[in-house]
Amino acid sequence: MDLSYNLKAKREEHHFSQEDVAKVLNISRQSISKWENGNCYPDLDNLIKLSDLYKISLDELIKGDKSLQEKIIIKESGEKYYKWPWWIIFPIFGMLYAIISMILDHF
Repeated sequence: MDLSYNLKAKREEHHFSQEDVAKVLNISRQSISKWENGNCYPDLDNLIKLSDLYKISLDELIKGDKSLQEKIIIKESGEKYYKWPWWIIFPIFGMLYAIISMILDHF
């Protein structure tokens, strides 16, 4: 099953029209239609709202739609970032101080 199928099935299961869902999400009915036809995907905020509306997990909603799963990037809390070495500031300021001192002494 893919996301578009799940979106339509869950909407119909809860007896909502596309217009009903569009009003809840504050978007156009055409957007709901595009999602259900597989022409585009909802953004992450709308996916969360849809999972709340249908009372299912995000995993249940998107499970099986591999292309969507590849497009959603969620930052992991344990992700490591390259940290700029803070100690490099001291030699830079030292060099700047030396250059400015040499210039001022020259005049």
